[in-house]
Amino acid sequence: MKRRAVIEEAVGETRAAVYEGRKLVELHLDRWSDFHTPRIGERWTAQAASIDASIGGIWMALGKGPDALLSFKGQRDMPRLTEGQSVDVVIAKQSIAEKGPVVRYAGDPTRDAPGVIEALDLKQRLSRRFPGIAFEDAPVGILDNATERTLAVPGGGSITIDRTQALIAVDVDKGGAKTGMDCSTNAAKLILDQLRLRGLGGLIAIDFPNLRQPRQRSTVIRLMEDAAEADPASLRIAPFSRFGVVEMTRGQDGPSIDAKLNDRFGEPTVETQAIRALRRLEREGKASGGAQLVLSVTDAIGNWLDEPPFDWRTPMTERLGARFSVERGETVEARSDR
Repeated sequence: MKRRAVIEEAVGETRAAVYEGRKLVELHLDRWSDFHTPRIGERWTAQAASIDASIGGIWMALGKGPDALLSFKGQRDMPRLTEGQSVDVVIAKQSIAEKGPVVRYAGDPTRDAPGVIEALDLKQRLSRRFPGIAFEDAPVGILDNATERTLAVPGGGSITIDRTQALIAVDVDKGGAKTGMDCSTNAAKLILDQLRLRGLGGLIAIDFPNLRQPRQRSTVIRLMEDAAEADPASLRIAPFSRFGVVEMTRGQDGPSIDAKLNDRFGEPTVETQAIRALRRLEREGKASGGAQLVLSVTDAIGNWLDEPPFDWRTPMTERLGARFSVERGETVEARSDR
């Protein structure tokens, strides 16, 4: 299948939208503030911090972030490690919430101390995920609206996606659909598409409208299974429960788009708001060549911009020139003062 990725290198983040044919299937986001975070496919030297027989693995210090788990199982040619011993590892799963990364053994240590050996940017990781994928540079504005809590179902009805600490809860509301079955069949594909698009995973519970006939329930499960075949992640879908709920799991190798953009209540983090403000400034600067630029921001965003986790002024100056200033206001606005 022909795939292409639209890449946008913005100040503060790199965005990517992956298409299969004409269909948007995945969104990806790298933040500059997470530059030293171990990412999928990267090679690191790690040091054994503690052996935990209860989980059948070793906690490995990477030198950055929480310790990573190296399982005893499936590690071909791995030596018997003792605490303090170092080996090279490959990041198999990124850190998610409070959980550290998962790694696999890759060989004798390359470095004297824990740290990255081979870092991968977003384009490199996508090339490994989808060999032969084509790239083009263009804005990826669609990511700003990619974490809406409620979405309309084609033909009527809606789905509501809630991200909790324990699971992803999806409620399917019949709304204006002709029947619960019509809504459920259309919602089934939409839900699977959204899980992949946003990178949502773990345990997922879906509450469908009341479908009492076994044939109807089987049809919905079959539609979900068919839609899951296109997903590179590992999915397992259970039958309807007696209460009309479908439980499923989706493999997740890193934080979802929702987790990167929003807090646990689904609201944009201050970092997300600040980077969006910088995007407005850059757009205004490109549209108003040579004009003096003013970025008006709220106090919360202004405080973040005053003490950011990375230098945003230098790259912004390289893009626009030294013709912008930041002021405090009630709303976020980028304007040109001619």
